[in-house]
Formats: sequence, C-alpha cells, structure tokens
Amino acid sequence: MAGGTPVYVALNPPCWTLDLEKLIAAFTPRTKVIVLNSPHNPTGKVFSKDELTVIAELCCRMHCIAITDEVYEHITFDSAVHISLASLPGMLERTIITSSLSKTYSVTGWRVGWAIAPVEIASAIRNIHVKLTDSAPAPFQEAALIALQSVPEYFESLRMEYNQRREFMVDLLNRIGFKVHFKPQGAVFVFAELPETCAMSDVEYVVKLIRVAGVAAVPGCGFFHTREKLSRKESSQSISGPLSRPKSIERCEGFHTLKDYRDRYIRFAYCKSKATLMAAAEKLDKYNGSLILHDI
Repeated sequence: MAGGTPVYVALNPPCWTLDLEKLIAAFTPRTKVIVLNSPHNPTGKVFSKDELTVIAELCCRMHCIAITDEVYEHITFDSAVHISLASLPGMLERTIITSSLSKTYSVTGWRVGWAIAPVEIASAIRNIHVKLTDSAPAPFQEAALIALQSVPEYFESLRMEYNQRREFMVDLLNRIGFKVHFKPQGAVFVFAELPETCAMSDVEYVVKLIRVAGVAAVPGCGFFHTREKLSRKESSQSISGPLSRPKSIERCEGFHTLKDYRDRYIRFAYCKSKATLMAAAEKLDKYNGSLILHDI
C-alpha cells in the first residue's frame, strides 16, 4: 500500500543458514524496513543471538525499522532459545513486534493478535487498525487476558507436547523416504525434501498424497521467491565499517541451486492431535508404494 518493493533474502538449504553477504547486499540507502520471522515458518529455524546481532547492527546503521513475527516464540526445542530482536542494543525504539494467541494457545480461529511498537508507531498502527477491523470480539479479549497470565509450567508443557509430535513426524518422514536434513528448532512444521528417486514435483506429490492417501500437506514452492537481489557492489557502497560475524551459524552437509530445490520441499504440520497424527502415519505407511516415493 505504501509503494514498497520487497527484496527477498533467501535462507540457504539444506539447514536454512543465513548468508551474511546476501543480507548485506539487500541493504541500500532506500531500505526502510526488514521483516523477520523467528521461529521460522516453514523451516522451524530459530535465529541465533549472533545472527540477530548482525541484523540489529544493519538496522541501526541504515536507520531501518524491523517488523518481527514472533508468533511461535514459546514453541522451541532442545537448546534453541527465542530471542526478540527488540531486546538487542538500539532495537527497542525501531522494532514492531507482532504476535498472537493463535499458536501458543491453539486458538487459530479467533484471529486475536497484537503489535508492540514505540509510541509514535503504535499510534499510527492503532489509527489504521480501528478504521479497517475495529477490534476483536470482547469475549475473546477477556479470554486473552486470562491466557496471557498463564504460569510458566504451561509453556513448558506446551513445548514437551509439541516436542513429542515433532519427534513422531520426523521419524515418520524419514521412515517413508523423505530427507529431513534439518530437524526443526521451533514452530510446528517439518520442511522435508523429496528424495532424488521421486520424479514428482512438490505440487504433484501433494496432489497425489491427497487423492491416494487422504493426507494433506503444503507444497514448498510457495515459500520460495526468485526475484533478483540487488548487486553486492551497490550495497557495499552503503554500509561502512565491519559487522559482527556470527560464530554459531549452523552447518550441515549438502547444497542446492535454486532450480534444484524450490520444487522439492514439502511442509508437514504436526500441530494436530495424536490420534490425527497416528491416522496420517497409518495412511502414509499403507499407500507409500502407490505414492512412488522410492521408485521413479
């Protein structure tokens, strides 16, 4: 609406690492806003403090606002810890945090969310919001007040429940032939790659999965963008001085070019009841041969 042009900075498969050179190349004097989703949909990546530090430094140097989607903030696993970009030096006054009740409290149908921002930005958001949607239903707001006062034990039990479902889904997909290079660190999805022996694209496989097994998933191609990035030369003239270099960016085997991977990934959600996951597993095991996952 404001006439902005998106510039996409792709994470590198198979472990969805942040490429610092790509990130730096995306910044120019015209850059106004950066949008960050962590924990990440669809990959399950949780950005590390080192990665966030680089993003924060770029925002501060280039005088950019950051908009963060932190809806999965309470769903993290193993040693991964969600850190809000707003908590880093210089970012509180330039970050708009967005989140909602949907994922943490399993009420996606309520559509109750919020934005936290500096006073002048929050005022502008409120002015637009009241003219577009007015407000959430009063009963949902009352329920939200109760939910937001949940004790710490609730969030721990939430992580434990989802961790069990994550383990179930990862084991299932590995068993039927998918390649799970990256075990999700957060959120509620496994982003799995079709094996080389499967000749179908992601869309073709998902359509057949629905028709043959009655199991629905999401083709990964919708999460990738092919817009050309700005040149590194243009960006390097805009950013001066050294940047912090993350020490903890994860590494894993494998590399794909864009044409290799953009139609090879499928997103499976495990934010379902155990009964639903068990039923899906039985169908996938039963119809795996018909889905031609192992043979071309």
